[in-house]
Amino acid sequence: MRVLVTGANGFIGQHLIHSLESRKADINAFVRSREGSPSLKTKVFQGDIALNSESLINAVDDVDYVFHLIAKTHDFGKTNNSSADYFKINVDGTKNLLEACKNSRIKHFIYFSSIKVMAEESRKILDETFTPAPTTPYGQSKLEAENMVFEYGKQYGFKTTSIRLPLVYGSGNKGNVYKIMSAIDKGRFIMMGRGENRRSMVYVGNVVDASLKIAGNDKADGKVYIVTDGIDYTVKQLYETIARGLSKRTFPFYIPMSIARLFALAGDAGSSVFGKALPFNTDILNKLTDPLVFSSLKLQEELGFMPRYNLSNTIDKTVKWYRENQ
Repeated sequence: MRVLVTGANGFIGQHLIHSLESRKADINAFVRSREGSPSLKTKVFQGDIALNSESLINAVDDVDYVFHLIAKTHDFGKTNNSSADYFKINVDGTKNLLEACKNSRIKHFIYFSSIKVMAEESRKILDETFTPAPTTPYGQSKLEAENMVFEYGKQYGFKTTSIRLPLVYGSGNKGNVYKIMSAIDKGRFIMMGRGENRRSMVYVGNVVDASLKIAGNDKADGKVYIVTDGIDYTVKQLYETIARGLSKRTFPFYIPMSIARLFALAGDAGSSVFGKALPFNTDILNKLTDPLVFSSLKLQEELGFMPRYNLSNTIDKTVKWYRENQ
């Protein structure tokens, strides 16, 4: 199995590389920076995917499968996320990679997308039949890249699959779940509202398992799959599970939504004054209180994929990593 992993030194990339190495795969890794690059067992190619460089052509040489992870994601720590930056990396960069692939021997191109191509919030359970309606530059750029991947696959005769991911958590990710964990650990987390809203999430191990299940599978050609834990967590469940893993007590009260919205608006105002997102603002409030649930039944029914991991059976491992890296 000869593979290329772009973004190999990122959160998901590192877990995917580790799994591929255990399977004795022959791995090419494309990275922008060698900081945190994979082990010496992996052949590393360095370059900027937004530039149509020779390093991309060399990286896809003699490769059967491409796992394309490089992307510009939304950074809640910045207020100056440029729309053009998303399209430069997520669309132009993907096109450059596809151009390098079109005359190669690749058999399957697996694109890692996001549920952000579908919606930011919904009170319905969404699946792959839902008509995408992205409202952010990130979601719009990922959807455009998805469509382009499928077009190249049809034109140049290689299989293509898009994997749409909700919030991904696990060891190595200092994103939203890490921040919640840190706040709970320091006694600074209080639920906004009753915490009854549900959110789909996915453990990184399930992402890796799903992508390897898809690779080379004829049934997956030209398909979009949503990958989740198969469990829709309430914010209250998230809070209580993390607190239990940290051996912390949960607060028996919550902040009413009317007051939470006032705090969020104050955070928005402070963000524009200081030029960076404050720890609490409307974006964060929406993530904690808006419902957003997705179905991953299509992947289970068509390819027989069953998620092995969930928040409860991975919390000890995630907490251990958190303690070592806080």
